[in-house]
Amino acid sequence: MSGCNEGGPFAPSVSPPSSNPAISQTGTQTVRQRIQQLRSDQAALANGISQQQAQLNATRSQLSSDQAAYSGLTNGITSRLQTGTTPGNPDLVNQWNAAQAKLDAMTLGVGQLNSLASQVTTQASVAGYLLENVRATFAVGGAVDEDHRNLRAIEGETTRSMQQIDRLIADLNGQISTENGFLTRERTNLAALSYGVNLGRLGNPPGATRMTGGPTRRPVPLQ
Repeated sequence: MSGCNEGGPFAPSVSPPSSNPAISQTGTQTVRQRIQQLRSDQAALANGISQQQAQLNATRSQLSSDQAAYSGLTNGITSRLQTGTTPGNPDLVNQWNAAQAKLDAMTLGVGQLNSLASQVTTQASVAGYLLENVRATFAVGGAVDEDHRNLRAIEGETTRSMQQIDRLIADLNGQISTENGFLTRERTNLAALSYGVNLGRLGNPPGATRMTGGPTRRPVPLQ
């Protein structure tokens, strides 16, 4: 962003504008150049927000798809175990491994959301800095009415961008919290299914209520 060079647009005139028309013209041109830069900065900010929103939507969609696939796999395993099957049934082992892979993919997705949240927080600082520059430019000498109309338009756009950033941060925090809760629960549930696959029926592993991490006993892998 520009507009913060010392002595540039803020430097006082050394003589009245009326005595030297070039001074007034130079000041106006300086303000217009600064407005052009501010407008460019605002466009870049808006484009960045749009890309971040699209990234959130894409990650959210992928997480939803992975969760649906995971639930389908675990529901299928549970149904087979309810009726009873052979211990270490290879079909169920494969399904369990696929469910674990989906859970791992969701964990990576949450990591992407955390990274995105950090980027959006930085974007909020950029927006605040831009808004300060816009408001400071109102005090620069040599502007005409049209310059101030342009500045007010950029100020309004930047304010709306800041509101979009606030909503984006809130959406990200909510999504991250929801996904972390799901992962915590399902790591324990998947461990119980691992125990059941090895038994060939539903059953709770010893100390299941204390399990908070990944499975401690996986189904016997196929050779």
